Amino acid sequence: MPYLETQLEGFFEAVESLKKYRRADLIDNKGRNLLKELYTDLLPNDYILKKTLKENTTFLVGRKGTGKSTIFLRLEQELKTKKEYLPCYLDVKTIYESSQTALASTQELETLLDSELLEKYLVERAFIQTVLTTILNEISNKFNSNTEKLLKAIGLSKVEEVKEKISELKHNIENNNYLKKIELPILQTINSKKTTINEENDEVASSIKGAELSAETTVEGIKASFKTNSGIEQKNNNKTATENEDIFSNVFLKVFQIKEVILGIKEALSVLKIRHLYILLDDFSEIDDTSINTFVDVVLAPLNNWSDEFIKFKVAAYPNRIYYGKIDPGKIDTIELDFYSLYSEFDRDKMETNAIEFTKRILEKRFNKFTSTQPDIFFDTSTTSMEDYYEILFNASMNVPRILGYILSYCYQSRIIYNNKINKSDIESAAQRYYEDKIYSFFETTTHSLVSLDEKITALQLKNLLNLFLEKAKEIKKRITTGDLKGSLYIQNKPYSSHFHFDPRFEEFIKTLELNYFISKYNDQTDRDKNQISVYSLNYGLCKKHNIIWGKPKGAKYRKYFIERPFNYNKLIKGFLSDSERIICTNKDCKKQFDIDDIKFLEFNNFKCNVCSAPVIIERLADEIKEVIDKIDETKMLPTPEIKILKELQNSGHDLYARDLAQEIDYSGQLIGWRGKKLAEKHELLTRTKESGKPYKYGLTEEGKEFFLGWDK
Repeated sequence: MPYLETQLEGFFEAVESLKKYRRADLIDNKGRNLLKELYTDLLPNDYILKKTLKENTTFLVGRKGTGKSTIFLRLEQELKTKKEYLPCYLDVKTIYESSQTALASTQELETLLDSELLEKYLVERAFIQTVLTTILNEISNKFNSNTEKLLKAIGLSKVEEVKEKISELKHNIENNNYLKKIELPILQTINSKKTTINEENDEVASSIKGAELSAETTVEGIKASFKTNSGIEQKNNNKTATENEDIFSNVFLKVFQIKEVILGIKEALSVLKIRHLYILLDDFSEIDDTSINTFVDVVLAPLNNWSDEFIKFKVAAYPNRIYYGKIDPGKIDTIELDFYSLYSEFDRDKMETNAIEFTKRILEKRFNKFTSTQPDIFFDTSTTSMEDYYEILFNASMNVPRILGYILSYCYQSRIIYNNKINKSDIESAAQRYYEDKIYSFFETTTHSLVSLDEKITALQLKNLLNLFLEKAKEIKKRITTGDLKGSLYIQNKPYSSHFHFDPRFEEFIKTLELNYFISKYNDQTDRDKNQISVYSLNYGLCKKHNIIWGKPKGAKYRKYFIERPFNYNKLIKGFLSDSERIICTNKDCKKQFDIDDIKFLEFNNFKCNVCSAPVIIERLADEIKEVIDKIDETKMLPTPEIKILKELQNSGHDLYARDLAQEIDYSGQLIGWRGKKLAEKHELLTRTKESGKPYKYGLTEEGKEFFLGWDK
């Protein structure tokens, strides 16, 4: 029986609402807000929302798409109903993007900083200006909305006095002439110190480089020297960057006079009887590392620590992309949203059951609202139960609402609009498409982006490591199929090999693969030898692409299937790291080499050699990978947002408006327009067409269509 038009439209709206990025509001066709009605907490009884509402600074930690922005929207909605709280939402990524196009410089600054440092300084200054101004705008709006009440309660003179104080704070933050009077003397006093630091670093790098080149004369020796010098120079550059960030932070702290800002805010809000200012920082981890550090040191930590518990921050961040600065981690709440981190904390024995239950709850709520039916009318339940479908969807999405939305959106395009029901094969194909279109592009984007050589090498090394994981999984599958692996646990017609385990100390080296969904943490257990191990799974769509069967056999007998010795990847990972990296003392008279197992000790010792106290570095042994990078046409090296625009247009196969591109690649429409114009006019990779009364539409030129040729998925 064909679906009703309302059911087709409802299915589309339901899955599109799951795909929404960042601050996309959930509204019906009459403009009514559906957020409260549709919000589905990851844990029963709205546990995450209630914990986030607590009067503590809170970090929401999860990979992209895990629902951080939706939690913030719901949190903001609740806070607005409480008179004693004032919520202030800040999209850190968008603010940072806009700061890059709004640089205000002076001739005096240009004499104190070189061009590269000046641009970085100006971006960070504009960023901090915008953050503080946005906070004050939110306060001002709240204040003005209560003016009449306040006039009656406290009188006109007091109201005007506080409004004047807010205006003065805003003016001082926005006014570059005011800032110049403060920052120029400060920069002048530290400029000589910065120059001395840089000269010392240059001298160290130069002496090491000279020693290496003079000591090695063979072809192989020069290659080794190149590798060593590359690593040492990278380390010294990082050291210089850190010292410059410290300088910037000190300048900004004095320029913006944060204590005055705090006092002004508290004075204004005390009139409104506001007990706490909640500042919600979304997309905190989307800006570069050094800018995160400066922002925390200059804005977040001082406002948090110096406000006498008045200001509470709610921060959305990625795993391993968090910097606390002078905030005491012991005094804040951290809520993990990824599958293992979240569910293992509450009931390790029922992790999968609880996660699948969330998948069921979120889908039933969406479909009931948008289609007035349950999800089962859209699935072929003749051979597969609805409960099994929920499990398959969990496996394919790892409980990430955005991925779940994309998979069902692809099923809509391939099945629902043709009045066909979704089956298991459709979900598998959709998961594979999501992997190919959205996940694998990480390698292409990094390689073609204007990022450091070290970042490119790291990305391509991780690609090699992922390929080793795949080859190992295929080998295990073959051994089970042929009967080479004997034992009652191995089923020849179901040779599961998607999961693997290793020593937890290796997790540091694969975190980028996990952050980008190539792999996901599944459990912590002990192996047959009673050693602690971490269990990970390969991406579901990746497994489908390479014909690897995902999961393990059903039943209590197979509870420890993943900890069997064939799934131990310790040797594989250690061998890879030994071949691709070398940990070595930079002192040419010492040159002690360290093992991978020494990483924790080195971290504790600030990467100082225990023999001579010289710096220890991790060299990238990557001549082969560098050759791959060198073959890429330099004209195909573009900033990351521009690469993502090209990639999305390639994947979509048709022209898109800026708002559609922004939805898919998680950038603001304003940035898409600015970058799109550049790609069209300067690089001739895009077309820009405009119909009367409509915005620009972007498509690929012939050259744009050939941009990624030569890359195999």
